[in-house]
Amino acid sequence: MNIPTITHEGLSFINLSKPTPTQVEFLSKNFGFSMLNLEDFLYKTQIPKIEIYKSYSLVVMDIPYIEKTKREAADTKPFSLPNVLSNRGLPNFPKLPRKKRISLGEVDFFIGKDYIVVLHDEKTPQIDELFEMCKITSKHREDLMGKGPVYLLYRIIDVLVDSTFSYVEDITTTIDYIDKKLDEKTSGAVIEDISMTRRNIVVFETMIKPAMPIFADLEKGKYAQLNGEMALYWSNILDHLQKIWDRLEDNKELIEGISRSYESLLSIRTNEVIKVLTIFTAILLPLTLLASIYGMNVPLPFHDNAHTFTAIMVVMLAVVVAMMLYFKSRDWL
Repeated sequence: MNIPTITHEGLSFINLSKPTPTQVEFLSKNFGFSMLNLEDFLYKTQIPKIEIYKSYSLVVMDIPYIEKTKREAADTKPFSLPNVLSNRGLPNFPKLPRKKRISLGEVDFFIGKDYIVVLHDEKTPQIDELFEMCKITSKHREDLMGKGPVYLLYRIIDVLVDSTFSYVEDITTTIDYIDKKLDEKTSGAVIEDISMTRRNIVVFETMIKPAMPIFADLEKGKYAQLNGEMALYWSNILDHLQKIWDRLEDNKELIEGISRSYESLLSIRTNEVIKVLTIFTAILLPLTLLASIYGMNVPLPFHDNAHTFTAIMVVMLAVVVAMMLYFKSRDWL
């Protein structure tokens, strides 16, 4: 049975990316995990939550990701190992390409006294990166796994949450891009950008909103198995989530305002087009009527006169000039 496992000072770190039914059955038999929880992960029917059982605790989280094509996945460079564990700044995770849809991937953590089992669906390569770090050097194993399973849980969640900041930054950048494009006459592209950005913000909020009460409870010490000395650490996660939520709310207000402004601009442009077409129609209508009258095969006054054509043209020109002057006096031009 291929179960990727790293053990350090009695703590086992098991990382299953897209687990197979055979691996799920192994976890149920050897760790006593409820098949209901395992099946919920396989069928993606769970919501972010914490459940405490007699021998283990279950933490479920949603993490945003972007579905890549095979070509994009092949071109993606791996993360820099030292960067993820650096305390000097946020990790440099891949940027969000414009016009890409954000989706949510599920991560399940099963935490026992001497193990942590992580189930995810290949949407969170950060976990695989941390796992590889622990596999490479004892220093990384000590840093991540030296303080027990709950601390390892915190470090994984901290990286996952911090990685979402890059998505927020890219949403902000996209909004700035849309704002600069408002004066251009590429309405289709701008509308597509606005629509995609509004959708991405809503999807992002569906990840943050249910997670905040979970970490608020952890901060208050509601779950004895996951608290102890960890309350301050969970407060740090909650603070990051609150900052992300505030940024999303600001971006939501900005994109809504830009959307309304762009709708007003489109309305003004449409009115301008209708006004021009109306003026053309109003000018051509009497000319068409006059031309139709003298184009009929019936006797009309002066139809035999050699100067009738010239007179008709002069009348038409006079009508055009008179109507243009009238429109100008009403400030319609």
